[in-house]
Amino acid sequence: MRVELTPAIVLHRRAWRETSFIVEAFSREHGRIGVVAKGARRPKSRWRGLLEPLAALELAWSGRGELYTLTDIDTRRRHSLAGNALMAGFYASELVMRLTARDDPHPAIHDSLAALLAALDDRAPAVVALRFFERDLLDELGYGVPLDITSDTGEPVEAAVEYVYAPELGLRRRAGRVDDDEVAIAGSALQGLVSGRFGGRADVHAARTLMQRAIAPHLGAQPLKSVQTLKAMQAFKASGVASAEPDNSPSGDCQ
Repeated sequence: MRVELTPAIVLHRRAWRETSFIVEAFSREHGRIGVVAKGARRPKSRWRGLLEPLAALELAWSGRGELYTLTDIDTRRRHSLAGNALMAGFYASELVMRLTARDDPHPAIHDSLAALLAALDDRAPAVVALRFFERDLLDELGYGVPLDITSDTGEPVEAAVEYVYAPELGLRRRAGRVDDDEVAIAGSALQGLVSGRFGGRADVHAARTLMQRAIAPHLGAQPLKSVQTLKAMQAFKASGVASAEPDNSPSGDCQ
């Protein structure tokens, strides 16, 4: 197998032997791939500094089996992410790592991840931008949440009505108390997820809770590493050593 330069986003990398990297990337046309970047850690390597996590590149590779051999790189966009934006990017890339299979193309997921990273790079609030990426990811993988009609009656969602969602039952109009396996969400938050615009902070946080509940059954028992890192940061800040999280931090985005 030989693939010429094609768009891809670096999800993760780790050192391999003395001079190389093993890189997990999500390519637009070929899905998630693992490649060996031979010699990329050498001081004079032409690839040095290019294979950064979350970088948007064009990659070429060849070979067979579980790991391919990287043969060429071209830079498309480098993202200057830090703080909240960086943690959001790591969370999104880990979702792609965990929820997609090797060599299974999903151009829509690639495009949604690329759009998310570009938005974060342009200083879009992580707590908002992540919700639309999660929506697109679930839809493309066939796990999408019904957002515009109820699952039981097929009625259109109304902004002023309260609904409940459970993974096994879907979306229903709220009729009373909310059970432990359900999430309550306003119709206005559901409409915001559809339109790409939220009317207020309450709808943003309701959408976050809904997306996390919808994603959880597909992750299994192993927690996301990005979430564990975030919780450690929160515990450190809560100890009084550092200042409190700003309101638009990803303190709940990755949980």
